[in-house]
Amino acid sequence: MRVFTCVQLAWLAVLIVSVSALGGCAPRHYRLSADRETYGIIARKSAAPAWHTPPFSVQPPPESRNFDRFDPDCEPLPPDDPAAHRDMQCVDGKRGSRHWHDRGEAPSIEDPSWQGYLDLNDDGELALDRAEAVKLGLLNSRTYQSELEDLYLAALSLTLERFEFQLQWFGTNRTFYDHFGSSSVDDPATDAVEGNESNTLSTTSNLGFRRALAGGGELLVDFANTFIWEFTGDNSHSTTSNIAIRLAQPLLRGAFRDVRLESLTQSERDVLYEVRDFARFRKQFYFDIVSGDDGYLSLLLQLQGIRNEEANLESLSQNLRAHEALAEAGIVSPLQVDQVFQSYQLGRLSLNRAQNRLETAQDNYKIQLGLPPELELDLDDTLLAPFELNSPEIVQLEGRLEELLVFFREQDQAPPRARIQQGFDELKGLHQRVVQQLDAVAAELERWNEQTEEADTSETDDAEKDDVDEAREREARRVLTRRLDDLRKDLQTAGREIDQAQRDAGIQPLEAAWESIQTRARQQSADLSELAILQTQIRVYLIELRPVELDLQQAIALGLSNRLDLMNRRAFVTDAWRKVRVAADGLQSDLDVVFEADVATEPGTKNPLNFSADASRYRVGFRLDGPLNRKAERNTYRSNLILYQRARRDFIAVKDNVVRAVRLDIRNLATDRLNFEITRQRLIVAARQVELAKIQLLAPGQAGDSSTTQDVLRALEDLLDAKNALIATWVTYETDRLQLLLDTELLQLDERGLPSDDNFDTDIQLELLNAPASEYLDDPAADE
Repeated sequence: MRVFTCVQLAWLAVLIVSVSALGGCAPRHYRLSADRETYGIIARKSAAPAWHTPPFSVQPPPESRNFDRFDPDCEPLPPDDPAAHRDMQCVDGKRGSRHWHDRGEAPSIEDPSWQGYLDLNDDGELALDRAEAVKLGLLNSRTYQSELEDLYLAALSLTLERFEFQLQWFGTNRTFYDHFGSSSVDDPATDAVEGNESNTLSTTSNLGFRRALAGGGELLVDFANTFIWEFTGDNSHSTTSNIAIRLAQPLLRGAFRDVRLESLTQSERDVLYEVRDFARFRKQFYFDIVSGDDGYLSLLLQLQGIRNEEANLESLSQNLRAHEALAEAGIVSPLQVDQVFQSYQLGRLSLNRAQNRLETAQDNYKIQLGLPPELELDLDDTLLAPFELNSPEIVQLEGRLEELLVFFREQDQAPPRARIQQGFDELKGLHQRVVQQLDAVAAELERWNEQTEEADTSETDDAEKDDVDEAREREARRVLTRRLDDLRKDLQTAGREIDQAQRDAGIQPLEAAWESIQTRARQQSADLSELAILQTQIRVYLIELRPVELDLQQAIALGLSNRLDLMNRRAFVTDAWRKVRVAADGLQSDLDVVFEADVATEPGTKNPLNFSADASRYRVGFRLDGPLNRKAERNTYRSNLILYQRARRDFIAVKDNVVRAVRLDIRNLATDRLNFEITRQRLIVAARQVELAKIQLLAPGQAGDSSTTQDVLRALEDLLDAKNALIATWVTYETDRLQLLLDTELLQLDERGLPSDDNFDTDIQLELLNAPASEYLDDPAADE
């Protein structure tokens, strides 16, 4: 056997290194390349304002709970299940790989560093309003992250479809060393014969490209070169080169652009569909976070319900204390006290249940946002401010006056004159505070008048408020203005009467002085109750429902013109129609025009570029395959005919559902507005009933009358129901209003995922939606 020379070994080393260098680029290069191409496609497809999608990354930012701080191209081993991990170490009795831990081990699957970005208050609670909830949802929601990834994957698939029609280069190399001893059998590949030793090094390289043509043809160009070194004998070498050209163009089945470009066409359209679906998902995501069944408004509804329960419990507590005092004076029976105590206990239970429901709803909401349930929330209650129907000062004054009246009434005999004089001093101080609250309520009435005047002079017509409602509101303002004036006069008179009664109490009989302070306290309590009722009415009317400036026909036209899902369904019909054309093409014969050329060098030559006509070969012709077996193609064609009809029906069904949804939204809003107006009046009546029942309970001559106790309890229950109904009706209206904006596609979001115009100016939204989408899409001829 002949030994290699140093030069020959050097040639062999160069070939091995050259082949090894073709191992490819690092994974990071391919990942970034995929991102650049994919994000570019999404940016172009989503440029139209009607379905604009802000730039995003499928890799969550550090402030997201979904963030992974490790290099995605070099992820360490995540924590594994111990039992399952044994199957990585030993697979069916065979030792597993030793390299699973080469990249290290991650301490946990979830990276806790995201919690450092949360803005917590001093109590460790997360302050949450609507904007913050949407922000956190976009950052942490697993559903939202999956939708982002679905959009990315759709665009990523399109890159492969586009690549099919690009110039695709290829390069290969095969290098082998062959040795045959003197007793080896013949080897035609190396020309070795039995009895002759052979040591051969051969390397074959191919460099070329292939190109799929839009018209259905395919072009292949391949330059092949082979070098052979023979190290036996005189160390000869030879080279062979060949240029192969293959062109095939179908003329019937599979021919021309309508068939050949179908897969690319569908992928391009699929990405557009996915962009639209994602744009609509963003809007639905905002709706679910703010107004869904477990959304932010639902949490506020339950929070206000708890406050109503707390106010009701405080009223029940005051009522219980009053009955206990009256029972000691023998005015009410122990049975009446027991009835009030039972109502108080039921109020405590109702409050506890409401608090539990809110905590459960908050846990569900945190899961929806992608937050851990143990994170405590501090809900921003700014939206609930209008539903505080009485100022805390008036509520406090009512309790203090009731305590003063009960104290003097529960006495078995007239208290000392000094205590009566002290009571008058307290009553005068309370009277001054009542007058101050009257001024505050008058200012609220003035604010209501100003709002009404602004609405009357506005160019916007309030089509949702009929003449009857406007007339009732004007009459309510007139009556409330008169009653406030009358109450102011009554309070002025009451102030003088309190002063006179206090002077008289110093000289009149003790029994008369005792009766006088009770009379003045009852009168003051009645005046304060009247003021509370007036404030409740004014504040109830100050709660405004934001108008929707759309009539039924406008709303339907908007829905049919701008609904993104309806656009996609309309396009699906055309997709199904195209597939019928493509399926029909499959029924034809195969008829291909073929051209082949092989330009080669003479065998045995040492010049790799010495091509010779004598060594070349050319072929041109056609291939025909008749349609003698098209059963599968026949079934595909017939199936696509049916699928086209089904797509037509599906589009019509979606169109009808859009109209139905819009009509339902308009009806619901009209009902909600009427229900809200009715609930206003119901709450006012309920408030009057409570105050009247309290006055009757404390009025003289009610001893032994158990009906007054039941009247108070029923009135408190009715007031609680009315307060809950008012906030529930307002939340329902806001939800239905937002649903209409969603169903008509008027809900436009900015890059933060929040409404770009919270007032939803219809003209602005229409201008945005009616912008021609073709101005923002890819030019169909750009790839020609």
